[in-house]
Amino acid sequence: MSSIKICSYFVIVTVLLCVTSLVVADPVGRIPRQTAARQQGGVVLFFVSFQGILREIEFNPIIFNQVLVNQGSAYNNDTGVFTAPVAGIYQFVFAAQLCRGDHNNLWIFMLKGSKDMACHAQVSGGDTTLNTCYLMEELKKGDQVWVKQNVGSCAWASTHSKTITFSGVLLASEGVSMLGGKYGSCPLASLSHKREMVSGSTGQSAAWSNVAITLLLCCLLWD
Repeated sequence: MSSIKICSYFVIVTVLLCVTSLVVADPVGRIPRQTAARQQGGVVLFFVSFQGILREIEFNPIIFNQVLVNQGSAYNNDTGVFTAPVAGIYQFVFAAQLCRGDHNNLWIFMLKGSKDMACHAQVSGGDTTLNTCYLMEELKKGDQVWVKQNVGSCAWASTHSKTITFSGVLLASEGVSMLGGKYGSCPLASLSHKREMVSGSTGQSAAWSNVAITLLLCCLLWD
C-alpha cells in the first residue's frame, strides 16, 4: 500500500475521531444548565377547588376543600393559605362562577395579611359568568398568600364543575427560571450565548480540519 493511501486513512480516522468528540462533548456540557432550575428548590405547583356555594358573607381566607395538585406541599388545605417555600416569582389564579342575581362580588388576593389585588365582577338578573383573576408577585421565603371574599359576594360550584378554584406556580427562583433561563435579563442575551456556543464549536472543527489538511500535505510531500 502506498504512503499516500496510508496517510489518507490516518487523516480520515483522525477527523472522524475529532468530530465524534465534539458532538458527544456538547450535550454533556449543557446538562448542568438544564438541571440548574430543578436544583433551585424544586417544583412548587398547586391547584385546589371549593365545592359548594360561597354565600354573601366574608370568608377570610376561603378554604378550598378539594386539593387536586399540591407539588411542594406549600398549600395548606386546613387554613386555605399558601406559604412560599422559596424566594422567587410566583403566579396565582383565582376563578369563581358568579351566582345569579344582584351581587356586588369582590374577591381579594391577600399577601402577608394585606390587600394585594382586588377582583371585582358583577352581573344582574338571571345572568352568570366565570370570573378569573391573575396575580404575579415576587415573594420571599415564608410569605403567605390567600384569597378573601368580601361581604355581598356569591359564587357557586357543583361537585364536578370545579368553578371555584385557586392555583399557583413558582415561575423563577434565585434568579433561575423554571423554564431554564434567567429572569431579569434580556432574551437576546441567551440567543447571543447560543451563537457563541455554535461559533466556538465551529472554530474547533475548523482547527481540526486544518490539522488534517496539514497532515495530508506532509504525506504528499514525503512521498
